[in-house]
Amino acid sequence: MYRHSGVPLEVMMPSPPQPFGTVVSTIGVNLRKYPSTDSSIIGNLSHGAEVGLGSKVHAQTIDGNSIWYLLRDKAAWVAARHVDNTGEVPLSKDVEPATPQG
Repeated sequence: MYRHSGVPLEVMMPSPPQPFGTVVSTIGVNLRKYPSTDSSIIGNLSHGAEVGLGSKVHAQTIDGNSIWYLLRDKAAWVAARHVDNTGEVPLSKDVEPATPQG
């Protein structure tokens, strides 16, 4: 059995905990500082990449989809149009903000 790249499943890294997203755009997806294509590009993810999703908002509509995901482990946004989610992604307004450490 193979996943995306032709590499056997037992060799690949396990999927992140849910909710997570898988990049479905063949050219990958840009990571943005804010949920808009007008925002700075701060990175990118390749086709087939899996990434933890923290929350979602409705913002700029991309090809009929207004949802943007905030990544779980990085302050970056991706357009849901280019990412299939696995698991329930909460709205950002329903997520408790991180407590500062120290």
